Amino acid sequence: MDSVWQVVDAVNNYSKFAIAYPSSVEEQKRIAAGFQKASSVGFDICAGAIDGILIWTQKPTLAEAKRVGVGQKKFFCGRKHKFGLNCQAVADVNGKILDISLAYGASAADCVAFEAGDLYSKLENGLLKNGYVLFGDNAYLNSPYMATPYSNVSDNPDKRSEDNYNFFHSQLRIRVECAFGMLVARWGILRMALHCRISVTRVIALVNTLARLHNYCLGESIPTQLDSDVEYILNEHDDGYVAMERSDDHGITMPTALMDVGHHFDEVPRNSRRKILRSTFSDEEIMPREMLCDIVLNLHAQRPNLSTIK
Repeated sequence: MDSVWQVVDAVNNYSKFAIAYPSSVEEQKRIAAGFQKASSVGFDICAGAIDGILIWTQKPTLAEAKRVGVGQKKFFCGRKHKFGLNCQAVADVNGKILDISLAYGASAADCVAFEAGDLYSKLENGLLKNGYVLFGDNAYLNSPYMATPYSNVSDNPDKRSEDNYNFFHSQLRIRVECAFGMLVARWGILRMALHCRISVTRVIALVNTLARLHNYCLGESIPTQLDSDVEYILNEHDDGYVAMERSDDHGITMPTALMDVGHHFDEVPRNSRRKILRSTFSDEEIMPREMLCDIVLNLHAQRPNLSTIK
């Protein structure tokens, strides 16, 4: 294990492997162009997809919880019935991780965990240029730099345009879930509960290392998984493992048991939601989501009817 932590330190201190969302207009333009090619309706302002994933750990010891200054319950995700950390990440269309943050235990809502990261303050200060936005699910606040789906529109005949927008939005947002799928498939240790003897600080350092090496492997076209890794995952861990499952909507493989870790924004207490909404933007401001929805409406684009697809 001493050699493991030496490698972790070396990778995290290697500047060429550093992960930070680009501030360059040209780089943001390149990211958005990649998403545009993948969009059936030509969405051209998506400069990254964001989501959260559970970094599964055993229950932290009482001593470790005291050391980091929070109770053991803060690490428990009621939605997934696992202990761990809430990891927030942004990915490009190819699954490269553009930003990563682990600032809260798994009990935290995604919007809270996101706002604790450096990226949030940078976005608030105008990081994204030329009208670019991130695509996130309803765990985040719809804002001038974050386009989210419309809520409660799937069975409403008066909201068909919003429902159609939701599909084409998810077509791009799913790319971060693809990134998580590749990350967890490549590094099987993330499919198992990290031992409680590994400190929270080292868990964070380890995940950052794996994310950096994931990006490196993407650039080098290195295969994601070895047969020996799979055998170890399936047979050698007392706490079990997370299976890779295929999603129904888009057919991608992902660690479903670790996804959707945080509460959705609508599940945050109402008073807190109102406070955040008032402080973020005015009622008169037109959100990027509305403009994207208009694109779908003007193109008469519709979500596929899954019942007719064989």
